[in-house]
Amino acid sequence: MNNTNIEINKILNFAKNILDIKKVALTDFIFHTDEICKDKILVLSKFTLDNFEKYIRVAYKKGIKGVVVDIKIPDSNLIQNIPIFYSKYLHNNLNQFLSYIHKKPLSGMKVIGITGTDGKTSLAHLLAQTYTLIGKKVGLVSTEGNGVYPRITKSIYTTPRNDLLFNFFSSFKKESVDIIIIEASSQGLHQGRLDHINFDISVITKISKDHLDYHKTHSSYLRAKSILLKMTKKKIFINEDCKNSRKIIKMISSEAKVNYFNSEYNIFGHKTKLFNNTATKYNLSMIYGLLKQSRMKDKEIIPIFEKLKPIKGRLNIFSKKNFAKFIIDYAHTPDSLSGLLKDIHTIYSKYMNRAIIVFGCGGNRDKSKRLQMGKIADKYCDVIILTDDNPRNENSQKIIDNISRGITNKNKIFSIPKRKDAIKKSIKISQKNDIVMIVGKGNEDTINYRDTSIKHNDLKSLSYLLNEN
Repeated sequence: MNNTNIEINKILNFAKNILDIKKVALTDFIFHTDEICKDKILVLSKFTLDNFEKYIRVAYKKGIKGVVVDIKIPDSNLIQNIPIFYSKYLHNNLNQFLSYIHKKPLSGMKVIGITGTDGKTSLAHLLAQTYTLIGKKVGLVSTEGNGVYPRITKSIYTTPRNDLLFNFFSSFKKESVDIIIIEASSQGLHQGRLDHINFDISVITKISKDHLDYHKTHSSYLRAKSILLKMTKKKIFINEDCKNSRKIIKMISSEAKVNYFNSEYNIFGHKTKLFNNTATKYNLSMIYGLLKQSRMKDKEIIPIFEKLKPIKGRLNIFSKKNFAKFIIDYAHTPDSLSGLLKDIHTIYSKYMNRAIIVFGCGGNRDKSKRLQMGKIADKYCDVIILTDDNPRNENSQKIIDNISRGITNKNKIFSIPKRKDAIKKSIKISQKNDIVMIVGKGNEDTINYRDTSIKHNDLKSLSYLLNEN
C-alpha cells in the first residue's frame, strides 16, 4: 500500500470510528460549514486558526460529529466533545482524497485547462461549442457557468473550490461526458484547487498584468499561471504573440508537446456569427490548430466555425434602426480595453461618427490600472462615461476620480456612478453611426458595494432601455 492510500485510510478509519459505521461514503463528509453538518465529518484544509474557531462553533451548533484538519489546533481553540483528527498529508493532497471518495471521476476523460488574463472564458465556451458540434459531450467549468454544455448554471467562481469541483466531476461522469474543459484562474491554481489533476491539453490565451492585489508581483502571477502547464501531459498551446506567455513556457519543464498559435490561421471563405476582432481570431486560430492535429480537414472545420455563436457578455452587438450601435464586452484590463478599442476603430472606421465608452474599475483591486485605462479611453474615445464597476469597500467617486486623472480632455467626461443611469445617458447622447461600448461587466448579474450586492446586468439593462426608446 502506497503512502497516499495509507494516509487516506487513516482519515477513513477516523470517520468510521466517530460515526460508528463499517464503511464510509462520500456523503459522510462535508467541506464547508454552509452544508448540512448533522452527523457528518467536516474536512477543513488550508484555513487559518483565526477562521477555525468560527468554523468549529458553527459546525458544533449544526451537529457535526468530527473534524479532519491539516494544521495542528491548540487546545485553547478546541471545543469539548468534538474529536479532531490531524492529517498533515491533507494540506497538499486534498484533491487526491476527493478523487478517492468520489471514485476517481476523471478516469478515462480528456481534460483541457485554459488560463490567461484575457480571453479564457470566450475560448472555453467556443471550444465547448466546437466539441459539441463534433458530437462530443462536454463538461464545462467556467466563469460563465458550469455543467454539461450547453446546459450550464451560473457560478460565482471562475475555478470553484476543490470539493465543488469534484462534485461537478462526479456529475460529469454520471452523464458520460467525453471531455472536461476547465477555466483555470491564477488564484485557483495558486490555492491548489486543481492540484493532482492530469490535464491532457492546456492553453494560455494572453497574459498581461492582473490580480496584483492578490499576487503582489507580476512574477508571482506568472508563476501561478505556470502551474497549469506543469500538470499537462500531452499538448500545450501558447499564444506566440504574447511575450509573457512565451516567458512562462521557459519557467517550466514538461514532456507535453508545445504548440504555438497566433491571430492568423489558414482557413478562408467562411463566415461566423462572431465579432471579427483580434481576440476572436486568436481563439479560432487555437481551435483550428487543435482540430487540424486531430486530422480534421478544412472542409470539415468550416461548417463548424460557421455555426459558432457569441458568448454572452463578450462582444455582444445591439442595433436598433436610427440608433447608435452598442457593444457590450467584459474588457476589464488595460490590455483587453486597448485591444477592443483598436479593433473597433479598425472595423468601423469607414462609417463611425463618435466612439463613446461606458466603464469603471473595481474597488479593492489593482489601483494602478485605473490611470492606464483612463489614458486608453482618452486616446480612442470621443465621449467617456465613467461609472461603477464593483466598488466594493472603496468610494465610487474616488475610483472615478482615479480614472479621470488619465484623461487629458476633461470635457469628454460624464461622471455617473449608478451604472444603469450611465447606460441610459449613453443612449440619450448617442446618434446614428456612433459606436457605444459598455465594458467591464459583461454578463455579470450584480454590482458589489461594501457588504451589499445590487442586481444589475449590462445586457438586460441595455436591452430594456433601448426598448423604452
